[in-house]
Amino acid sequence: MDTRLKYKEHIARAASKGLEAAMELRRLRGLTPATARQLFTSTVAPVVDYASTVWMHACKDKASGPINRVQRVGAQAIVGIFLTVATNVAEAEAHIATAQRRFWRRAVKMWTDIHTLPETHPLRRSTAWIKKFRRYHRSPLYQVADALKNIEMKFLETINPFVLAPWETRMQSDIEAMPDSHTVPGGSLQVAVSSSARNGLVGFGVAIKKQPPRYRKLKLKTFSVTLGARSEQNPFSAELAAMAHTLNMLVGLKDYRITLLTSNKAAALTMRNPRQQSGQEFVCQTYKLITRLQRNGNRINIQWVPTSADNKLLGLAKEQARTATQKDAVPQGSAPRMKSTTLKIARSQAAASKDLPEKVGRHVKRVDAALPGKHTRQLYDRLSWKEASVLAQLRTGMARLNSYLYRINVAESDQCACGQARETVEHFLFRCRKWTTQRTALLQCSQTHRGNLSFFLGGKSPSDNEQWAPNLEAMRASIRFAIATGRLDAT
Repeated sequence: MDTRLKYKEHIARAASKGLEAAMELRRLRGLTPATARQLFTSTVAPVVDYASTVWMHACKDKASGPINRVQRVGAQAIVGIFLTVATNVAEAEAHIATAQRRFWRRAVKMWTDIHTLPETHPLRRSTAWIKKFRRYHRSPLYQVADALKNIEMKFLETINPFVLAPWETRMQSDIEAMPDSHTVPGGSLQVAVSSSARNGLVGFGVAIKKQPPRYRKLKLKTFSVTLGARSEQNPFSAELAAMAHTLNMLVGLKDYRITLLTSNKAAALTMRNPRQQSGQEFVCQTYKLITRLQRNGNRINIQWVPTSADNKLLGLAKEQARTATQKDAVPQGSAPRMKSTTLKIARSQAAASKDLPEKVGRHVKRVDAALPGKHTRQLYDRLSWKEASVLAQLRTGMARLNSYLYRINVAESDQCACGQARETVEHFLFRCRKWTTQRTALLQCSQTHRGNLSFFLGGKSPSDNEQWAPNLEAMRASIRFAIATGRLDAT
């Protein structure tokens, strides 16, 4: 720990290790942007983010410079931009999370994880005094606690290190097999569970088909339960709660073959191999009830049925689940808040704005009003590294054209070789007389959008509506034109 709590050495160490990893990634020329982005996320970002919860509050202004350099080098390795591009623009074009956004995500997760620890854990008891120190001796987690003060953490679920001991038997679940309907001596029972999340509520429905022994009359029963608010629960936890609730009703059965049907694959896999995860309380209840049922000679199995399969019993359960989430429904009982749902809400509240700063990226804002956005992955991911580099130069305006080269004292003048005007991106694409022959295919892409820089570079212009989508054909034509001229190649 830093005795003066300046954390400069911590930040510098993280930045140097991250820069080394980013430089190694940049040496891997020829990778597609999708592959390079995945490598950045898995090899560069974890190195920088390690222990960031301790020093992230000190990473401001000048101290953030080395971290921003890592982000720019990483963006260059992904889409081939110049290092002089602003950090915010580089991150938007490469579609990578900002460093501060990653730091906050880790800090919020850590704060949420602390509240899910058992009451006997020493870190769990430390959350109270972290919030108390308002003026002096503030903990690095104080900013996180202050940002999330409006989110109720008191009733968050408790997550233990393990659900079952290694030697305890796991529940059997069939992920590939379809449920069979044949009867067995002693009777069979099929239970279909389904969840629903709408109108700000989460609920589950259950449909039970019981075939008693000795060929008695078939019985069918359905019911629904409103579990809680959408801000506290989710469909996954509702599926687990439905299993626990239903098995609790069947404790008195003897010598039955019980099959639980669910269309939620995550719930089925969780019951087969429970881990340290959200919804653990419902999983523990289910396993205790399964043990009691098995003592009475019952056999229990869980089967996953895909939603594409036309299963009538699951259809009835889904109808009941929708009944449980009607507008006038009232939650029945009190269930603990799910960590996964609370964490998602906390991250959305603590995250900084995604918009580009006001005085940053004037050219790229004029080209693409939708930045930052997911459409940049659609633009770059199917391109080769050379094509991505050409597109990034044209979109950011920092390209091997005289208008930019003159600004950095590389060219003697900003005038184009044709002698008509400054060599800007617009002049190069649409008006330079040197490239008339190469421009023929480019102009054939559209008759109405000629001269529209946003249209030909995959961006959104201010006149486009909300249903706008980038024209990939026009964007590829622009890239082919730039490559054919050879003007943007490195000399």
